[in-house]
Amino acid sequence: MDFAYQRIWDADQRGNGVAALRPDEVGDAQAGYVIVNEPADAVTSDWKVLEEVVIPNHKRHTYDLCMQLMDNYALQRATPEILRPQEQAEETQFIQAILDTEVIQTAGKILEDHTGAALTPSELGALIHDCWFAYGQSGGQAQATGFEHVFVGEQGAQHSRIGGYHYWHKYWLDDGGAATGADHILYKAPRYGGAERPDQGILIPEIVTLQMDWDAPGGDGGHPQPLSKPIGGFFVGCSPEGLIALGLIRNLTRAGKWANINGADYQLDLHRLDGSRGIRTFFPRFLRANVTAIDDPSKSAPLSPAPANPIVTIRGAGVFRIVAAMINPPNPEGGREFLQIINASDQPANLRGWSITAPNGTRFHLASRALDPGEIFRFTLPVPNGVLRNRSGEIGLYDAAGSLVQLCEYASDEGQTEGAVVLF
Repeated sequence: MDFAYQRIWDADQRGNGVAALRPDEVGDAQAGYVIVNEPADAVTSDWKVLEEVVIPNHKRHTYDLCMQLMDNYALQRATPEILRPQEQAEETQFIQAILDTEVIQTAGKILEDHTGAALTPSELGALIHDCWFAYGQSGGQAQATGFEHVFVGEQGAQHSRIGGYHYWHKYWLDDGGAATGADHILYKAPRYGGAERPDQGILIPEIVTLQMDWDAPGGDGGHPQPLSKPIGGFFVGCSPEGLIALGLIRNLTRAGKWANINGADYQLDLHRLDGSRGIRTFFPRFLRANVTAIDDPSKSAPLSPAPANPIVTIRGAGVFRIVAAMINPPNPEGGREFLQIINASDQPANLRGWSITAPNGTRFHLASRALDPGEIFRFTLPVPNGVLRNRSGEIGLYDAAGSLVQLCEYASDEGQTEGAVVLF
């Protein structure tokens, strides 16, 4: 597992990326957010899986430049693509605008570490163009590009199917999110059947895997056509340059296809154009959240006897501490239990390698997340059913070395009080 992808994600979230949240979480309008509401089963109405999108003005520039590129391609595979001067200028403008972003600079540093050679801004821009925008052959399709396939979507090899379409913001625009309000999408069902833990997929807001219909516009020289996709998906919350950067690292380094982002494991599928380093397609497959379920209590990691006080610190004060928990969320439950973890030190620190055990022994491995001194991280437990007992129980916090740092005990009356936050 390579941490390059988490580095890219984190850099993008510090830049123009926006947080992907579940419906029970509260977004920060200044930073931006996406509320992701995936149903458990197929739906019969026009379900809005991206329920609410807030992109603040100071982050909009690259999204707007990316939007200008969307009508530069013909929908049908057989329609010749014509790169007009204005369209070429729009490509260049977009690439130039993203070069100075933190996420592209981070990708550049990873590429430099991989090759051992420095990259000038013009060389990095050329790599972006060659990987994402240059035309190439893909089987029987003579003029294929990664940008069209991944960001825009196109007619598939089966002419009634969608090819590509792996960019969340384009989905939101097509689903009535644009100023015009035109709705070209019919969401049909979640599709996590291929995951190792399909029950966890709808609980992870950074990924959507779905079945959909698209009333596709013709684009540049094509004609409108209804298309369908039995299964497809995309990351949620990354900026356009964030998705560009993830694809670059997957395509040009040995980071590999396995990625862990915010506590969930993915397979990053990438295919290249025939005989070139140009990207043909790039998309994530959700595998599982980082949860080790322990059904047999005898296999659970042993916990210390219940302490007399609500908190027992086993080894020093610890860098991190659990300060609160939602033990019994308002019905219906469904993975909405959460913990609040504070950086109790006087230095920035990272949660990578730390873990939490629930009263039944289930262990949750925390993702790489940097916290400033005093900063609190809300960790929503990624399981379909509650694991924090609605009676007395203990929650353990373990450091990266696997040592028990904190043991939090709560009483039966606290566990049975619906909707109350327990403080430790």
